[in-house]
Amino acid sequence: MLSLIVFLLGLALPLATPPTAAATYDAMAVAVIDGLDDAQLANLAKQVGPRRGVTLEYSCAWSGLVVVKFADISTGERADVVTMARRLFDEAGITAKVDFVHIHIEPKGTGKC
Repeated sequence: MLSLIVFLLGLALPLATPPTAAATYDAMAVAVIDGLDDAQLANLAKQVGPRRGVTLEYSCAWSGLVVVKFADISTGERADVVTMARRLFDEAGITAKVDFVHIHIEPKGTGKC
């Protein structure tokens, strides 16, 4: 009986693989903000500065163009990146219309530049 249990356990163990690490992603949100001024841009920089994994890659108050990068996020969904960026803009006091012109998401991995 013991040998039968050991045999069945030997068959079941390869099926019980350990959980793999959750995939992480890098994402960039390109947004155009109506009426963006220098004060709003400064507030946005203050919000982004202390956060780990969030950077303000490019900004131009004159055109309202802002590019925000999110590193090591746990989601690869476009809607989640838009929500994260909108939340960041809200915390910076930006209440104007925001158009997201491009969202780029890619899995994080080795060998990336």
